[in-house]
Amino acid sequence: MKRKYLAFTLAMIMVSSTIIGCGSSASSSEASTEPAAEEGAEEEAPAEGEEESADDSGKTEITFYKQDGGNGAVEALIEAFEASQDKYTVNWVIAPKDSGDVKSQMITSFQAGSSDYDVVCIDTVWAGDLAGAGYLEALDTHLMDAGLTAADFNAGSMQAGTYNAKSYAVPLFPDFGCLYFRNDIVSAEDSAKLVAGDYTFEDLLAMAEKYKGQGGTEYGLTYQSAQYEGLICNSNEWTSNFTDISHGLELMKTAADSDYTPEDILLYKEEDCNNALINGTTVFDRGWPGAWGLLTDETTVKADQVDIAPLPGGSCIGGWLLAINSNSENKEGAWEFLKYAATEGQDAFCSTGGYVPGYNDYLTNENILANNELLSKPGFLKALENTIARPSSGNYAELSDALQISIHKYLSDEADLDSTATEVQSLLDQYQ
Repeated sequence: MKRKYLAFTLAMIMVSSTIIGCGSSASSSEASTEPAAEEGAEEEAPAEGEEESADDSGKTEITFYKQDGGNGAVEALIEAFEASQDKYTVNWVIAPKDSGDVKSQMITSFQAGSSDYDVVCIDTVWAGDLAGAGYLEALDTHLMDAGLTAADFNAGSMQAGTYNAKSYAVPLFPDFGCLYFRNDIVSAEDSAKLVAGDYTFEDLLAMAEKYKGQGGTEYGLTYQSAQYEGLICNSNEWTSNFTDISHGLELMKTAADSDYTPEDILLYKEEDCNNALINGTTVFDRGWPGAWGLLTDETTVKADQVDIAPLPGGSCIGGWLLAINSNSENKEGAWEFLKYAATEGQDAFCSTGGYVPGYNDYLTNENILANNELLSKPGFLKALENTIARPSSGNYAELSDALQISIHKYLSDEADLDSTATEVQSLLDQYQ
């Protein structure tokens, strides 16, 4: 499929580094393409209220800003959309490989008041920042007119795309926390409770202690507890979306201080947890869906030795959302593409890329099921049903940094529970 890239020159405005959403399967493998300006090109700006320029076919061009996952999913989506109607074409501007650079380049354009991008793909934790700055178009009226509601999409993703009670983004695909466990070690009775989500964190800690050392394992439980964004994702789950702060943090510390977690658990990130899972050193591991693909015939632990369960306090959402640039000169066309990508276009996108659909009606789509075996696992689906977003804030990066410091100090015996819980609640109130 022939694809034309938008030519533009960005002002050299530096912006602060941002928190990268945890577990985004797309963010680790996306290629970078910097579109070069066409020499001597002069285009007449459209008159006020006029749609953006048309391509050679006379169709209106919609510009889509997103990373390249390298799996053909975006190409399949665009091709399907263009075949579904005869009014619009899509010009895909490929965002940088690094997620921080994606946001920086996007904000540079937004700050300049540019209409370079019509539809943008954003990390789940960016919606509050971007909406609070006035860069995104509210979607509530569009959704209502299309007969769509928040309940049609993944709950955690819609929560992440909401700012000040308005929806600014809808899911392209969700990513979320889940519990991996050794089904060749854990009893059938306990396995059934886990898969059904019929257990608490207290139950999980008891099982971690009970099964530690069995089947050649060293640890009962691993999870992300280093001072970085992963700590916020895990804290969000242990505290039930920060509604039970004291109890959740106390349980996290109980686990960190125990002999069934690694001695250096407070340094653990995703890679450490993934290695513990595939190398057979842990019975239970809190991970992201991408960890499933690491279990191969070549790893110590194989896929048939592992099952997946939802997390007791909800599964922290990651993944990517779709939004409309508030400066777009073609909001009607932008909405038509966004709506298609978030609904029926999920067939082409998710089945090609192996993604989990954010549109609930497509969780049983045959093409998608054939390309994502996790969607046949009851525990995985249960986790998908109970996703939760991290706190919404107009300055999420600053909030996350402050929460990381506060929580990690408590887990490291540098602060007490009561003062930490008070500080965490104060930060949430201050930044929301």
